[in-house]
Amino acid sequence: MTMKVEVWRDEHGVTWELVQFALDEVGGACLIREGFSSLDRADGDLREGVEVIARFGDPEDARAYLESEGFEPA
Repeated sequence: MTMKVEVWRDEHGVTWELVQFALDEVGGACLIREGFSSLDRADGDLREGVEVIARFGDPEDARAYLESEGFEPA
């Protein structure tokens, strides 16, 4: 399986990852998962566990969601 990961970060240092599966010319199924948070490092919960935030059928919809939540490509 082919997979692509894009890292997105917000102004507070929280990192989410857009993971795209089965890449082809029309996109592919993808999900957004929680990545590293500098707040986790501060409270000792560093990489406590990765959570899936949302699932999308189109990576452009996922990118629009990330932007609406205040994230930018890292």
